[in-house]
Amino acid sequence: EIRDKLQEWSTVYSDFAKVSTSQEMFGLPRAGSTEDCPFDDTVEGCNNYVLEIQDYLVHPPNSPSAQLLPEVLWSGALHGNERVGPTSVMEASWLLLQAADCEAKPRLDKKKKQPPPHNNDDNNDDDAWTLEIEQAHKCRRELQSKGIGDIERQWLARLVTTRRIIVVPTANALGYYRNQRTEGSIDPNRDFPFDIQDPRVCMQTIAGRTLNELFRKHIFQLSLTFHGGMEVIGYEWGAPTYLDHLSPDHVAQDQIARSYSDYGGSFATSPQYSYGTMNDLVYYVRGGMEDWAYAGSWDTDRVLPCEPTTFGGYPTAKTIYDDSMLRTFNMLVETSNQKEPRESTLGNSQDVLNRHTPGNGHVSRNIRLALLAAEMVEPHVSIVAVEDLVLSDDIIPLQKRDRDTCQSSSTDTVMVAAHNTKVKIQWTVGGAFTIDETSLFVGNWNDVESLDCHVGLQSEVKSWTGLKNQLQQVKATSASRGSTYYSPAGAIPDPQQTTLAKHTKGPVFETFVDTSGYAKGDELVVIAMAKVDQNWKTQPTNIKPNLPPTSHVVNARTNTAWQHQNTESGHRVTGRLEWISVPLTLVIGDYEMEEGGTQADGRLMVKAYELSNRFGQTTGYNMGGISPSGSTSPSSSSSQVPLLDYHRYLGVMAALALAVTITIGFHKYRAKVTHQRLVNELYDEEHEFTNSQTNGHTVDHNYDSTSNFMYS
Repeated sequence: EIRDKLQEWSTVYSDFAKVSTSQEMFGLPRAGSTEDCPFDDTVEGCNNYVLEIQDYLVHPPNSPSAQLLPEVLWSGALHGNERVGPTSVMEASWLLLQAADCEAKPRLDKKKKQPPPHNNDDNNDDDAWTLEIEQAHKCRRELQSKGIGDIERQWLARLVTTRRIIVVPTANALGYYRNQRTEGSIDPNRDFPFDIQDPRVCMQTIAGRTLNELFRKHIFQLSLTFHGGMEVIGYEWGAPTYLDHLSPDHVAQDQIARSYSDYGGSFATSPQYSYGTMNDLVYYVRGGMEDWAYAGSWDTDRVLPCEPTTFGGYPTAKTIYDDSMLRTFNMLVETSNQKEPRESTLGNSQDVLNRHTPGNGHVSRNIRLALLAAEMVEPHVSIVAVEDLVLSDDIIPLQKRDRDTCQSSSTDTVMVAAHNTKVKIQWTVGGAFTIDETSLFVGNWNDVESLDCHVGLQSEVKSWTGLKNQLQQVKATSASRGSTYYSPAGAIPDPQQTTLAKHTKGPVFETFVDTSGYAKGDELVVIAMAKVDQNWKTQPTNIKPNLPPTSHVVNARTNTAWQHQNTESGHRVTGRLEWISVPLTLVIGDYEMEEGGTQADGRLMVKAYELSNRFGQTTGYNMGGISPSGSTSPSSSSSQVPLLDYHRYLGVMAALALAVTITIGFHKYRAKVTHQRLVNELYDEEHEFTNSQTNGHTVDHNYDSTSNFMYS
């Protein structure tokens, strides 16, 4: 079933999911005989399947932005009879794909498509766009019925479009099929060349070679390897050479492991996971995957090139590593005391991202662990509101973000009243624990020489350094330090103390941007910046070897001199201190307002008006009132007026043209009752989602809100 689902996803979610095998990618043999894995047609033995999750439209293979994506690995079953892992990583993968596919809708490129040649109906473009909105509506309802609301859907979609996640559901494919620990007679988790004494006893298994080839191809910062037989999260060290010592990256490892434990939570038959070093909580091993992935590139005295004889041998050069390949936090997750726990303890899919869900279980909490690894691999910053008007989108999957489209189509755009010269901006920070510093940077788009919107500008650190000097820094008027949602202290500043409590789980920072020096029609670029997790550089006294932090994930956010590139694939990790948001475009509007004022006809005035909403209407708390064109805004009338194909305000003259466009469009639009009803339902804040049978995808996965997991 795992193979069938992977192949299905590669078709249904082809923009996000690619499926292959280590046999196809690396030319590896198959473990097993003709009696094993008969579903792998016409082959002897078992294929080792690999799923790659990535936004291929935004980050085409081998493109500069693709080489910079932070990378995460999930390994489901190195021991074939430990069954929670494969189910957890498959369910987490499916949740990511559903959310990204849904968040990408409605796709603006669909709106521009011409009608089919055989149909010349003038309304075809409108009908196609109505269908696109209907599909967006359906998939949001489906996710909402399972407890995945707007916040969660946008978070999951962000993970897909800003990371690369490699999933190996059953690394030990033969052992998984036979339901036995080993691959044949060999334990794959003693098969890696770290702290071993005989070069013939490593890389003997196809499971080990599969993972070895993946680490040689990628540059993973975080990884999880799921096991069973205990309930523990373990990290370095786990090798006999380092008994009674901590690793150079201990502070970060301990914080991340604690967050995994906290977010996993507990349930009736299982407390929260214990966490600590593998030497302390599990037992030491020679040839373990965890220490090898962490230290194989820099603790070279512990690495012995392999000379196995199984499967016709394996090139010794494959276990000689460059300085970048193996610097990964590869944490051991011992998922459950029973290697194959009872189905009643696995949990279910309802509200699965909530650690306090009544449906928590062994699979539920490890779905969250896997997703948290994807979250923590890289910090991120997002602007969430202008004058309490909540922006409708975060980062949109399948929407290109590059130098040519950064201002025109890749940013949120908000128009503010001309004499509202103190504009309130609010933002949040994630992908980290401690926020050491955060502020805004503001300037005129016309003064910005170069700007790259890929991954929130992370793709070009040098370009940000230069850009920062062209902008004015605006310090937060609230706290300028804090912590994120996944830190032990929780989100600080607390979003519950703001108007954004329903719109973000992260901390909310705010300030006021002075626009008095800008003219009507000016377009401002606004970028939020944060510096995070600088305490990861600190070290306890009992470390060995006596080195500064050596991992990619620590140095990527604390060390500007960190430059590493995988020599085989070109994938890179670049150190930086400052992490920045995708820009907000702030337009000085050609209209006036007064606090709490009304027009002569009684209509409310507004401070801010969103122009970039894909559904063609404003959203958020500040919805009532007059649009800049003078038309009734969406929330003040049952006949809501879309902005049609206009997505950016380009000065006073463009605003006047927009008013004419909206007036004409209004009369056409009133006839499209079905279209508008769908939009109304989707964005009505008081709308109650029901458990009606809707499906936003072309394949029925039989995965409803009350079912247990499909791989259990």
